[in-house]
Amino acid sequence: MFKKIFIIFLIICFVCVSTSAASQELENEAGKVASINAGDEAPFSGILLDSIAGAKFIAKSKYCAEELELKIKKEFETELINKQLAMDLLQIQHNTLKNTHEQLSIQKEKEVAQLNEIIKDEIQDHSHWWFAGGIIAGVLVSIGIFFAAVEVQN
Repeated sequence: MFKKIFIIFLIICFVCVSTSAASQELENEAGKVASINAGDEAPFSGILLDSIAGAKFIAKSKYCAEELELKIKKEFETELINKQLAMDLLQIQHNTLKNTHEQLSIQKEKEVAQLNEIIKDEIQDHSHWWFAGGIIAGVLVSIGIFFAAVEVQN
């Protein structure tokens, strides 16, 4: 039983190591590309690729697509972040203007209330009437005393 498990383990190790080594060898080779025309030893005209060049071509096209997708995703996220930043700045400006407007409105209401109090105080102040009334009363009393003095002499 132990021998069977050990043999299976060795087979798995051998397959993994040989696959890894073969893939590293393929990456280092350049691959061959040959152009053929109709009438040559091929049933159609085109480009002939060996297995290494074909594999590199397929891998490159796959990774190019993934690279392009990542680039587009990065640009989209960058644009999204820029738009979000602009929106946040506009929101901050809006809130600042709103707070400034509210504070100015409160200040204006206080000023209007103060001016109304000043007007009420001035309306209830009748000192100018008392002044005029005192002058008139003084003149009348003076005239009355003058007539009384003239009558007393006669």
